[in-house]
Amino acid sequence: MKRTLVTLCAAAALATTAPLQAQTTPNPAGLEVGGLIFNHDQLMAWDFASLSRTQNFGSARAMAMGGAFASLGADITAMSLNPAGLGMYRQSEFALTPLLSIARSDTPGTQSWSDNGRTRFAFANIGAAINVFQSAKGGLTNVTIGFGMNRIADFNRRYSYSAESRYEAGGGPVTSMADLFADQLQKGTWSPGSGWTPILPKPTPDGPNGQLDFGHPYFWPATLAYKGTLIHIGQNGRWERDAIGHNASIRRSLDAVESGSINEFDISAGFNIDNVLYLGATLGIQSVSKRSDITYGEDYGYFNGTDGHATDAAGNVLPVQLDWSDLWQRTTIDGSGVNFKVGAIVRPVAGLRLGVAYHSPTFYSLDWSYRAGLEAELLYNDGTNDTEFMRIESPVQAAEGGDRWSFVSPSRLMFGASYAFGRIAILSVDYERGWYNGIRVKHTPTGADFSPNDYKAEFKSKFRAANTLRAGLEVRPLPNFALRAGGGYSSSMLKDESLGREMPLATESYYLTAGAGVALSPTVTLDLAYQYLNDKQSSYALFYNRDADTGRIEATSGLFDTSLARHYIALTLGFRF
Repeated sequence: MKRTLVTLCAAAALATTAPLQAQTTPNPAGLEVGGLIFNHDQLMAWDFASLSRTQNFGSARAMAMGGAFASLGADITAMSLNPAGLGMYRQSEFALTPLLSIARSDTPGTQSWSDNGRTRFAFANIGAAINVFQSAKGGLTNVTIGFGMNRIADFNRRYSYSAESRYEAGGGPVTSMADLFADQLQKGTWSPGSGWTPILPKPTPDGPNGQLDFGHPYFWPATLAYKGTLIHIGQNGRWERDAIGHNASIRRSLDAVESGSINEFDISAGFNIDNVLYLGATLGIQSVSKRSDITYGEDYGYFNGTDGHATDAAGNVLPVQLDWSDLWQRTTIDGSGVNFKVGAIVRPVAGLRLGVAYHSPTFYSLDWSYRAGLEAELLYNDGTNDTEFMRIESPVQAAEGGDRWSFVSPSRLMFGASYAFGRIAILSVDYERGWYNGIRVKHTPTGADFSPNDYKAEFKSKFRAANTLRAGLEVRPLPNFALRAGGGYSSSMLKDESLGREMPLATESYYLTAGAGVALSPTVTLDLAYQYLNDKQSSYALFYNRDADTGRIEATSGLFDTSLARHYIALTLGFRF
């Protein structure tokens, strides 16, 4: 979702915690500013899409078979995939699955800046299936209720790198984030009712930094840039670079860290009718936690015969120059969701099982907060070579309590087929379709820049339904020992890949799985699973601006490609009674 800088209203200086500010009707002219370091002051379309892209981990047996369990049952995973599978239990079971998550990222053509990995320990699955009714008569022969927790999304990842752009003598300046912030403040206007006026009070060209107060949170990074001497008002009355020389070579560095998960707590029931038809239903209650920390830094070098001094376009040495600057932004999301699942499995002939399940959209209600800060170091060119370190922080922007974000995730429909070759082997295949173009924002906090209808148009125009295929195989060379393998593929949810310019979004993914299981006793089982997941991600810019009228890119960091690979190791200990 692109934002045009013509409508954001000015606001008075904010206290430590501030509500969202208001916006007026967009003007057709203006500047589109985007990229990874922009647009964190509110939830955007890609944020909702990221929260909606789930993965069912389940038990180690289900993971090792590629998650293809829409037609298989008698496993704790059935609660969050196809609850009809609970009807296949003939005993009660308690199971728990610890999970080790290892995420690794790579951005070709760059150098490492910080850590590119993130390792976390969690629980993929904890649950109990309790057989409450059995009958040898016809009709209803078995009823099982289930209670469990399944991890359905893992947000833990980190990618970090540096890339340098060298200044060429006689050429134009290397693009800095300062140039975009200057354009942002120059072209951003608002309408209090009549006419167009500057968005924020402009300090005099020779006035001290600090006159520009924190107004609309969208401009907080630009305000920090002003207070940190990256930009100022020049003699021509326009916003421009301040202590960054025209002759600066710039090393751009990024460190993006995400953490958190979505866990679903399930209350389920499964029914067995004549050992032929199985029906089930689940009430799912989800807990959402996600934190994103993005630090973007620039190191400035002056290597073109100026003895390390920054100069303006005319070659004059600046009285003070920046050695480096780091802009960091943090967003947090906490909330809950609720959904409903129904499913059926039928056994038309011995060995064959056919399954179908429907997952309703999940209704989410989310608390959210945003803050930003800037660190920088100045060098004085007055013969003293004195340096000055600065750290500036914004207020906190929050939407919580009765004025939260709420949205509805896609509905999902899945089909499965499996065949058991006696007690020797099982082959299973699933197909799933999720309608990401059906994501709908139901409520935005007071003063949010976009309405639910704006988001609706975004999802309808740029997102589409995605398809997922899963397959799994289990072979039992010995009665008490099983070997398993599987895999899966998911297509892109994006109709318009250019949406990914804002951040690395998973366009498609595939995974491979393997595992083994052993019956330690008639009532105790131990299963091990390994999963390798690779996400193909869209190309993205750290920053860019584009004229809203002509579509011409005026400044950009260039595009980056970051690949993400995840390794999961799960171990399930099950007790049947």
